[in-house]
Amino acid sequence: MKFKKYGQIFLALVVSLGLCFGLTSCANDFTVAFLYVTGSFQNQIGAFKIANNTGNLSAIPGSPFGSGGSNPIRALVSTTGRFIYVLNAGAATTTNGNTTYAGANITVYSVGGNGVLAPQQSYTSQGFGSIRMAFNASGTFLYVLDEYSPAAGGATGSPTDLPGMSCVDSSGVFHPSGDITVFSVDPNTGRLSLVTNNQLQNAQGTQLTYFPVGCMPIDFKVTGAFALTADTYDPLTGNRFTIFPYQINLTTGQLTTTQNSEFVTGAASISAIGSNTGGTSIYLLDPVGNNIWYYTVGASGLLQNINGSPTSNSPSTSGNPIQLTTDSKSTFLYVANDGPSGGVGEPSSDITGYTIATNGVLAPVAGTPWGTGSGPQCIIEDPSNQYIYTADFNSSTVTGHVLDPNSGELTDMRNQTTYATVKSPTWCVADGHTD
Repeated sequence: MKFKKYGQIFLALVVSLGLCFGLTSCANDFTVAFLYVTGSFQNQIGAFKIANNTGNLSAIPGSPFGSGGSNPIRALVSTTGRFIYVLNAGAATTTNGNTTYAGANITVYSVGGNGVLAPQQSYTSQGFGSIRMAFNASGTFLYVLDEYSPAAGGATGSPTDLPGMSCVDSSGVFHPSGDITVFSVDPNTGRLSLVTNNQLQNAQGTQLTYFPVGCMPIDFKVTGAFALTADTYDPLTGNRFTIFPYQINLTTGQLTTTQNSEFVTGAASISAIGSNTGGTSIYLLDPVGNNIWYYTVGASGLLQNINGSPTSNSPSTSGNPIQLTTDSKSTFLYVANDGPSGGVGEPSSDITGYTIATNGVLAPVAGTPWGTGSGPQCIIEDPSNQYIYTADFNSSTVTGHVLDPNSGELTDMRNQTTYATVKSPTWCVADGHTD
């Protein structure tokens, strides 16, 4: 009887070990990060846990959360991982060329146990039509890119030329130039404090509360000691699709100009600007030309073309490159291709991957492209550097792939690749601080 009892115990142990080590490892199966997705349709934030072994997603309790404003389009994770910042662009209404934005703000959330979000406070950018935001490398300053500055007294557009409106769009409407609003960040509370412009004053002799940039900015990249803005055109030179560098004072957050003229990219359009991990190389997506342009960042933020640029994004069967990311080692570049903008239904979309040579030149990864959900608006690598995710506007999904760190190839996740999320996703971020 004693031997029989021991045999039963041994059999139970073998079965338990088999279940534990058959498909996944019990010891390593844990939440490696939280994934957050902004959705514009109902002003929500979808929240998921990322499983370490598979990359599979599971909903965080209480998800979705309200965005704290209207039309959330961007989100950032603080360097401590304790706070999430959501940029609500606002509901736009245009009359005679002048656009107002109801419900526009930056809402701060604390990240609690299990990834649950709790709203803390909201802040207002100094300009109008906020489109992007970014931290400096240490997370001590937050930079918000606004399409229109307050230079025209709060007006954003007019069919006639008004004071403060130095830009003219393709339909002949006059606008103020863009701006960057700067906030200092309290790492303990997540609170923001406005940084005023120490170099420029208004007509009344008080310091500006913003930093002017070019006409109709599209995107910007805060990297190292510089903020690089991609602008639609310069009214003085007539140059289109340019980049202008601003030097960042790492102590005060102030922005100063370092060049007398903009850098002409050569692109036929710009949808996004990004960089490698170290910020020494800049990548620019050109959806009209279906190209990827790339440059090095030199002294004073001066950009220089890399021989071999641009690289055609022709491996994509969808086209319309919209967002990009590099892996943590800057060995591979991944591009989310939105697909045709017209037509009915959900157009096909894909991801193209490229190796990054030591001289910065791109070459397609074997097996590229890979399918993803329809209309990806963001593409990120998770904090454990195992998975690539897109948030897909048309299909209202998050799509995940497993990243091969040696070849750069992407493969489908085990168990499940696509997950339903908030309707009309606009952005996604991952938080690797799960304790």
